Amino acid sequence: YKSSNTTEFLINLNKFGFIFGLPNFWIEELDFSDTFLKIIGRLNKYGNWLVFGLILAEYGAYFTQKNLDERQTSDFILFIISHTIITGFRVRISHQEVQIRNVMYKLGIALKEVYNDSEAEDQMIKRSKFFSYALVLNCIMSVLMYTVAAVMRVIRAGVTFTTIITVYPTVEDRSTLSDVVRAIFYIIWCIYLTRVFAVYTLVICLTIAMSHQFKNITSYFYSLSNIFEDEQMTQTEKEQEYERSFRAGIKIHSETLNCTGDIQRMCRDVFSGQIIFNLTLLIVLMYQMVNSPRNLTNALTLVIAGLTILLSTGFFMWNAGDITVEAQLLPTAMFSSGWENCGRDSSVRVRKLIVIAMMQAQEPVVLTGLGLIALSYQSYVSIVKSSYSVFSVLY
Repeated sequence: YKSSNTTEFLINLNKFGFIFGLPNFWIEELDFSDTFLKIIGRLNKYGNWLVFGLILAEYGAYFTQKNLDERQTSDFILFIISHTIITGFRVRISHQEVQIRNVMYKLGIALKEVYNDSEAEDQMIKRSKFFSYALVLNCIMSVLMYTVAAVMRVIRAGVTFTTIITVYPTVEDRSTLSDVVRAIFYIIWCIYLTRVFAVYTLVICLTIAMSHQFKNITSYFYSLSNIFEDEQMTQTEKEQEYERSFRAGIKIHSETLNCTGDIQRMCRDVFSGQIIFNLTLLIVLMYQMVNSPRNLTNALTLVIAGLTILLSTGFFMWNAGDITVEAQLLPTAMFSSGWENCGRDSSVRVRKLIVIAMMQAQEPVVLTGLGLIALSYQSYVSIVKSSYSVFSVLY
């Protein structure tokens, strides 16, 4: 295949995901040494099982932890919900290796063979990196603040260092063994965090690449008018070249729509789970804000955790919504592609072709969650408002 900035970016994205627990979704083997691949493969396997063990230990805490205060109880609920849902995301994504590899091939190679707008490509890569870095930074900040809050409780109240609530040890246990177990679970929690990085970054980058593919097609149709500026071709040759190129654009558009459908099917559960995740955890966080002690550490912890939830959902919905926005611009690009330069018989054929193509392009392209909620800027605001409304009714 022809290498491009997009293929290089997708290869690096797969390297990042592979190191942090996902399969290799690229069409080729990653250029790591065999030893490194073997080591990372085993570490990922063991790490994934440890994360499953952490979640089971959290569920077991329901039966063993009987002396939790309000803050610990709400933290317990928050973590057990988030860990279960996001680990489900990883499992779901990991079991769609063939489908994701096919989508990556289309986005990186097949849909770029005829035309590749370098400006749109650069925008896609920059936007993907920005959202990926922002996501990772927010997640790290959230974990750090929960860690700082736990340390401050140790200093101020003399309690044990407890970040996540597990089946053992109990929150009152001060033995050396309990401290060792807490440290082990904290390390596993950090391993879980890397899985969050991998899954969210993959889904966000795929939606960004998809929206910019529509931008690439739009640029392609606008560029067709340049055919009639070529003075080395006769009018008949220009018309034939335009008609051929326009048909090629229709084919690319059709394949792009199929690729969008593939992303919807692959990420449907992730989109739906993220909406439930956002609604539930925002309610829990608002409950914590009302009932937790009033101090700076708690306030910062809850604010950063809330921002992490809001931004992670926003990153999904904003970029998925951009697919709809970019797709809406395509009919105008088709109409502005230079068809008016065709004459007589060619004009009749081309006009019929353009009408059919524009009718297809005017169909809304929308990714959805829960089967009915469109992923868009408007839906994002509605979901955030709904969380507050539910909290107001309950409390």
